[in-house]
Amino acid sequence: ASAEMVKRKVLVRKIDAVETLGCVSVFCSDKTGTLTKGEMTVQDFVVVKSNGTAIGKDGLELVVREKGSSVFPKTAAQVCDRISVCGILNNGAELKKDQDGNNFWAGSPTEVAILRASSEVQGGPDAAKTLKLKPENQKIFEIPFNSE
Repeated sequence: ASAEMVKRKVLVRKIDAVETLGCVSVFCSDKTGTLTKGEMTVQDFVVVKSNGTAIGKDGLELVVREKGSSVFPKTAAQVCDRISVCGILNNGAELKKDQDGNNFWAGSPTEVAILRASSEVQGGPDAAKTLKLKPENQKIFEIPFNSE
């Protein structure tokens, strides 16, 4: 594997990340904005079509941001409801306030990107906070990520 990486001129900063990816069978990513804006941004959601429950039976639907805009269409709220709720509740990133009272996203770049997009679909950062505070959404426990 190392020889193949050398042939392709791969530069690796953290070898444990490469080892972890070696165990992955499906990886979906779009890091648009990482180089230009210094942050990761979720560009699309892929969800089961028509409120279906089975990918094999119902197929998939691609939900993209509005053309010429950086926001998801209003129709995304209904189509992406379940996945955006999961993106908010199963997330270690947070919306915090700095000393001047300005909001900022804190956490790993991947989780911040998912939380930001999911919050946008749910109606903004305040909607995400409200969703996390509901008693039925109480975090019971968390298994920390470990690449080993």
